[in-house]
Amino acid sequence: MTEPVESEATEAIDGGSPAFVHPRGTILVVISAHTAHANLTVTPSAKEAFADELEGLETGTGSVKLPYGTPMPEDLLRRMARHRLAEFEQDGVNWR
Repeated sequence: MTEPVESEATEAIDGGSPAFVHPRGTILVVISAHTAHANLTVTPSAKEAFADELEGLETGTGSVKLPYGTPMPEDLLRRMARHRLAEFEQDGVNWR
């Protein structure tokens, strides 16, 4: 995928959790905090694009569990967020 064209997401609440929403109103990423971990949730297709790199991390349909006390894979999370933005802007993949 090429670089996204639009990138000014706004913050919102989705299901009680912080979310980043595209200017056109589509959710891009949701972040949630839990007792022992945080979750980053994107679309299942965005998560699957990084399946090899997510090996060793617990995942759900579109979520990645990030246990507290372990190094956060910042570069990977940034790339996943960029991929999610591009899949919406270029391919029209909406939120679930």
